[in-house]
Amino acid sequence: MIAFSRFLGVSVLVLVGAAALSCGRATARQARNAPPAAEEAPRPAQLPAARADSAGYPFTPAEKAAVDGFLRLHTELRLARDEDRQDSGDGDSDVRRLYGVYHPYFVRGDLNDDGVLDFVAAFVRRDSGPDTPWFSVVVFTGKKGEGSGFNAGSFIERDVSLARGDLSIDRDAVLITPDLSDEAVRRYRWDPLHHSYVFVRDDTDEDDSPIPTRT
Repeated sequence: MIAFSRFLGVSVLVLVGAAALSCGRATARQARNAPPAAEEAPRPAQLPAARADSAGYPFTPAEKAAVDGFLRLHTELRLARDEDRQDSGDGDSDVRRLYGVYHPYFVRGDLNDDGVLDFVAAFVRRDSGPDTPWFSVVVFTGKKGEGSGFNAGSFIERDVSLARGDLSIDRDAVLITPDLSDEAVRRYRWDPLHHSYVFVRDDTDEDDSPIPTRT
């Protein structure tokens, strides 16, 4: 009886070992026949955010903080610099005589008539060439209250030609001049009904239903 029990135990061990070996071989076959694991596609490297102080503008601390926050969200852009301007001839000399200190891509003013100073700045796509820079125009509206700073930047136009032009403010309107040697000007005004800046034709300034901004 003892001999039979030993024989039965050995038989069980042999069967268990054989099953384990068979399972291991099956797993190996499955591994050989399985399709290769898909390699994770490399992610494009994100550019480090540009900084507001790279343009040399006389920003206040609140303006600088607003621009830096905007650039952290839009790493494809950098702040436009005076050096991005291309001479457009007589128009440049007239503007410099008029303003003295002249920054073509940075201007301040109260654009929404709330008594708080706002500012407008142009940005350049970092992947555009120096001969054909593509500009975007952004408005930063001031918040009311002590130490309130500025709201997040709001695009007026994106990817436009502005190398021979500039930005200016006429009372409560933003003026975008693509080329100072040309009389063409695009005017945008704050629309409190739609809470956005809208394109305004010169011949329809009194129109109660302005055309939405096209960007």
